[in-house]
Amino acid sequence: MVDVGFFGKPVPLSGQRRQAGSTVARLVEPKLDRLPDGRYKQTHWMWNRCANLVQVGATTVYVVNDFGVMVPVASWEARC
Repeated sequence: MVDVGFFGKPVPLSGQRRQAGSTVARLVEPKLDRLPDGRYKQTHWMWNRCANLVQVGATTVYVVNDFGVMVPVASWEARC
């Protein structure tokens, strides 16, 4: 690295990589909606850098069986 006092921040020499800064992990939030026919739809959402809510991942439709367990019946990818 080059002298920090001259540049004000660490500057890598040629052939060296810059030190990795902190990376912010995006939190994916699952959302479960009840459909009018009694099924449940699960979608996954997260906030992007511009503070917009965007859908990521697959959408899955579930039904509840006789034992109260949610069973997936259909799944498809989110389209952008």
